[in-house]
Amino acid sequence: MTYQALYRQWRPQSFAELVGQAHVSQTLQNALVQGRLAHAYLFCGPRGTGKTSVAKILAKAVNCEHGPAPEPCNQCPACLGIQAGRVMDVQEIDAASNRGIDEIRDLRDKVRYAPVEVRCKVYIIDEVHMLTAEAFNALLKTLEEPPRQVLFVLATTEPHKLPATIISRCQRLDFHLIELTEIVDRLRKVVTEAGREAEEQSLYRIAEEADGGLRDALSLLEQVLAYTPDSIAEEDVLAVLGAVSKDVFYELTAAVLNADLAQALLLLQEVAAAGKDFHHFTLQAISYYRDLMVAAACQDDAAVLGVAAEWGQRLLQQANLLGLAKIGRILTILHELLTEIRWSPKPRLLWELAVFRIFGYDGQTPQRNTPAAETAAAAAANLPAVRQEKVRRHETAAAVVRESPVVKKGIPKITQLWPRILQQLKKEDVKTYALLLSGELGSFDGKVLELRFASPFHYDMMKDKANTQALKKVLARALGAEVQIRCVLQKQDVPAAAVKNKTEIDQDDLVQSAVELFQGKVIEEAGK
Repeated sequence: MTYQALYRQWRPQSFAELVGQAHVSQTLQNALVQGRLAHAYLFCGPRGTGKTSVAKILAKAVNCEHGPAPEPCNQCPACLGIQAGRVMDVQEIDAASNRGIDEIRDLRDKVRYAPVEVRCKVYIIDEVHMLTAEAFNALLKTLEEPPRQVLFVLATTEPHKLPATIISRCQRLDFHLIELTEIVDRLRKVVTEAGREAEEQSLYRIAEEADGGLRDALSLLEQVLAYTPDSIAEEDVLAVLGAVSKDVFYELTAAVLNADLAQALLLLQEVAAAGKDFHHFTLQAISYYRDLMVAAACQDDAAVLGVAAEWGQRLLQQANLLGLAKIGRILTILHELLTEIRWSPKPRLLWELAVFRIFGYDGQTPQRNTPAAETAAAAAANLPAVRQEKVRRHETAAAVVRESPVVKKGIPKITQLWPRILQQLKKEDVKTYALLLSGELGSFDGKVLELRFASPFHYDMMKDKANTQALKKVLARALGAEVQIRCVLQKQDVPAAAVKNKTEIDQDDLVQSAVELFQGKVIEEAGK
């Protein structure tokens, strides 16, 4: 195959071509000019931001026949060989598949030999956090004092997994997520070079989906170019991504502002009928309302925080109508929805429930009487006195439910979640799980969970800090909120005839002898 993927065709070959990492380019170029190049570098950052590309550019700059120079010439045999991957002195190692101690020992043995083709040996270890602890220990001494002609470049997306001893022996450079406008500029250039045209909004849509990674953006653009032979429209991008247009969320927000619940549910019906993935739909919704929040807070400066310029005024108008408090509440509901919808067999139903909460139908007192409620009230007026009393009792019960803090805050019923909580607790702390089997659930107001125990032994054990902390940890994950535990000892009714009078017990010679022998005291004695 002669065709190369776009991200390989457009891989930067010099520091000048690097996108969005000016601080990295400047640091390395100054080190090359001043002769202060470190023996080991650690490149950290998200995927697709240029870590391995910079490592190869650095290898060319160090070994260029016209260098070391701040920019490789990309014309000499050394630069062309490294670029093509033919130079044996520059090796790229995938730590995910070469993670054991044997591979690192082999590398340590090869390091001692002088380079054959170029000036300096360069070892690029990608995804270095995948190495085993033994492999890190084997690499440690070589990394601390490598031969003079060797340069190590370690790249990782998860630097927190590296031992501190490795990090302290490297010069760390952090790669940033690439800004939206910089990704759009590069995509526009790629489309132009390919002899194609694209709508500006379609490029922004690809850049937003890439989430700061240029490689992901180029891969998505390649899919879209293969999908449509003509000019790229936003509809083409949405079709490839399986996403929906921002107009859907604009209309959903308009329905919220107009208190039009029916319109919101009809929008969900259109999304479901189009076969869209509701998990991805939720991510898009969170992104949209995040942009609304930024527009409400920053007003005309929202573009600096990644809000597309074409949508700036429309978002600003809706944001001012909603207000930050309402936007924050919607984002909270959507974030809770995101944690539930991935595993739900009925994601559409979860979305409909979330819409009910957004509209305020979450157990709160209705703001106005519905026709159905008025019809029921009229019918109740004609009922006999006994049946009217039943109606009043039902209305009282309904009012209590509406005022319940559990319903008001939308916290799921603890009784429904309790079996799942016990199963999770069994995996993490079997002792606490066994204690809970001896008790029963009491009240729960959303903040404090009451546990009732009949046995003083189980009651005292459950009050132990280790057991309550284990339960609170599982509850916090299940309910999404911190919950306090209150243990209650239930009183057991004992027949009066079965209890001896304390005075009679004191007069019992056998009891008195036992008290003197064991230096105890009489509290109470229950009959057999």
